[in-house]
Amino acid sequence: MSHFFCLRETAELAAFIAEAAPLPAESVSIAAALGRVLAEDNCAPLPCPADNRSTRDGYAVRAADVAVASPLKPAKLRLAGECRMGEACGGNLHAGEAWRVYTGGPLPNGADAVVMQEHTVQCCPQSDAQREDSLQTNTPPPFDEQTLVAVSRPCAAGQHVLARGADVPQGALLAKAGTKLGAHQLALLAQFFQHVPVHRQPVLGILATGDEFCAPLSATSLAARQTSTNALLLEALAATLGARCLHLGTVPDNIDALKRYLITALPDGPSPCDVIVVIGGSSGGKRDFTAQAIAGLPCCHIFGHDQRVSSGRPLTLARVGQTSIWGLPGHSLSLALAAQVFLAPLLRRLGGQQTAQQFTGSQPTVLARLGLALPVEGTAPTHYPVMLRPENGRLTAWPVDAGTGKTAVLRDMHGWITMPGSAAANRGGLRRGAALRVRLFA
Repeated sequence: MSHFFCLRETAELAAFIAEAAPLPAESVSIAAALGRVLAEDNCAPLPCPADNRSTRDGYAVRAADVAVASPLKPAKLRLAGECRMGEACGGNLHAGEAWRVYTGGPLPNGADAVVMQEHTVQCCPQSDAQREDSLQTNTPPPFDEQTLVAVSRPCAAGQHVLARGADVPQGALLAKAGTKLGAHQLALLAQFFQHVPVHRQPVLGILATGDEFCAPLSATSLAARQTSTNALLLEALAATLGARCLHLGTVPDNIDALKRYLITALPDGPSPCDVIVVIGGSSGGKRDFTAQAIAGLPCCHIFGHDQRVSSGRPLTLARVGQTSIWGLPGHSLSLALAAQVFLAPLLRRLGGQQTAQQFTGSQPTVLARLGLALPVEGTAPTHYPVMLRPENGRLTAWPVDAGTGKTAVLRDMHGWITMPGSAAANRGGLRRGAALRVRLFA
């Protein structure tokens, strides 16, 4: 048995997670889609921009009309119109003309370049007050069709122009199915859509067990009373993974009461859940009924029991219809590690993250050095929770002592490492100082 706390993976666990299918799609508004997972590829239904746009304040022109313009001999064009912001510009620009345009605004038909306002001077009938105001504010005078625009620099075709579809062509892929939507993806999709198809959020039902959690609370007994911190841990984990959490209650150590609570969360029950987690009651004691209660559910298929999270802390896997049922140990460190290593991937798959299609959807890691040697623990992959410490200018990963029963270790447990097993290349285990990747807890 390992001297360090560990979780051993089994074929039943891997198959149980791999068989989970993504939940059906639903349409939600862009405003409500943060953290949700796209159910299908999203492509641009229209080009962006939808028409040619100016990237500067100035004048839309034909490049040929200003090809030889200079400060000594400016090209003089008739101001024929103005393209206002927020309005469609359906006008036509002809030879010898200029249209006033603004940054991000549309261009008239026939324009192929934009001259910056700084390289122009307007010549028009105006009062001394208007001329003085224009000079002080560096803004053009009021629009007048008799106005001439003197352009003092040449401008090449396409200069200061964002062509139609130059940002996003019509039909371009905006986001792939399986993408967990963040702020950047939402900003891009919002240019084209008000609603997007996303996978339904998994519903995680949490059922705590134990007589110690059902005792009445007096005004002076808070510090001495057992608190179901594990339920809070699972709720927080579910929130980080985009799942909805449903508290099913706290049940005393009674098999009939446990079955009644479980039935309410099955597909035909009043509070159906996609995943049910029963906390505690998973060991072999005379008051540990979790495995029996789960096995006694109608149409229940047991995938595995006594999957060793660590010595004396088994785990139960079952399914009723499409509802997954997990019996996790009440030991905080065991539950925390099992939830991160196995329950989190299941919730991701149900939510639509079947594969790591983008780096933001994968488990974040850091590079560290192993603080002490670890031998191979059997042929199956083994996961060790570790504490990270900065030592000599680098991070060192220290496995957690197997004998710990303290919840304070959760404060220092930053992630876990995986030993592939004796069938892999590292048959002799990992030496002290070996470089490895530590997967961080969500």
